[in-house]
Amino acid sequence: MQTMAIRDLKNNPSHMTEYLEHNQSVFITKHSKPIGITLPLNDDVFSVGLRQSAAIDQYRHGLISLGKMAEFLSITKTEAIRLVDRLGIDWLDYTPEELEEQAIAAGAYRRA
Repeated sequence: MQTMAIRDLKNNPSHMTEYLEHNQSVFITKHSKPIGITLPLNDDVFSVGLRQSAAIDQYRHGLISLGKMAEFLSITKTEAIRLVDRLGIDWLDYTPEELEEQAIAAGAYRRA
């Protein structure tokens, strides 16, 4: 995700269109504070809507967690997992070894 100051947008709007053409969202700032966001009109926007697209884009770029995305969209974490999975976005970033360690730890915790 790109960031662009409103004065830069005013002086050179072609940068915004370049980002959008490359399927990148852009935070618009004024005095270094976010005031808006642009989203490229792609299949995600049309299939899931603007609010979900903004949240998904922020999750995809590591700006918010899956839990925060779910909270923002007023859905459960399970529903958020299904949503990003449906869009082909990785939501589980463990290696197979790390996943095995987590499963062992969860099993030990459950028995305790």
